[in-house]
Amino acid sequence: MIYEGLILIEQNVKEIIESNLARTGLLYRIHSRIKEKNSIEEKIRRKGYMHNGKLVQDVIGLRVMTYFNEDIEVLVDYFSSLFDVVDLQYDNPKVNQFDPVRINVVCRMSGELLNEFNVWKNMYSDSFRYIDSTFEIQVRTTLSEGWQEIEHNMRYKCKNEWASLEEESRMLNGIYATLQISDRTLFTLFEDITYQHYKSKNWTGMLRNKFRLRFELEPLSPDIVSVFDKNKILAKQFLKIERNTVISNLVIHQLKMNISFDNLVFLCNYLYFENKELGELTPPVLQIHFNEIFR
Repeated sequence: MIYEGLILIEQNVKEIIESNLARTGLLYRIHSRIKEKNSIEEKIRRKGYMHNGKLVQDVIGLRVMTYFNEDIEVLVDYFSSLFDVVDLQYDNPKVNQFDPVRINVVCRMSGELLNEFNVWKNMYSDSFRYIDSTFEIQVRTTLSEGWQEIEHNMRYKCKNEWASLEEESRMLNGIYATLQISDRTLFTLFEDITYQHYKSKNWTGMLRNKFRLRFELEPLSPDIVSVFDKNKILAKQFLKIERNTVISNLVIHQLKMNISFDNLVFLCNYLYFENKELGELTPPVLQIHFNEIFR
């Protein structure tokens, strides 16, 4: 059984996240779930919430899976700016062992979400006694997601069965280590591809692999291509730009622009380079929007 009143809250939170991330072009997937009544009761008993005064904080859970490991920090910062964060668990990788890295953000409901929750809490006062008005967001990469699902269901939920299986546990952790290395290797691969496109003056390919966003299909306009062809120093500045700084500006600020190659060039030029030719190519409407957001 699922408390039907929580479904609306779950859908609203998911829509808030999706509507905000859609405009950024970040490559990600999102899943959400609501704990069933028997699962909630089992956790309350297992964690001793009846005695320690704590509350279940993950009745509503969302999982955001980014394609690239470097986007995790951007997403955590973004959720921290969007919601009222009451707890952040962001594990640092250990030097001598490969354990799962947990990145969990617990957020407090507010506004209409909180009002809806309180309606159902009053209706089911006994059942909701140990349920907090929070939801949890887990952030992972797509490569680690499958492993963590397997580990959670096949080892975490039945730890006693693994008590004497030390070698097998190391092997399972070793698979996770391989996936972590693969996440890092992806970054190196696309950075190398970016440089190859730079050397061959394929400016659209350079930008695509540098920023790794869900770009519109239209390639870079001939006018901007011409500017880069004539000014390779400027093109190299785009090659060397700190990607996550640009992505953070896209995510945190309420920029309303299509994620096209042209628009990204105009944004970077406005924020960092102030090249006159690119400035003249920037549509006036976009220039006004940048001024409103950043000045």
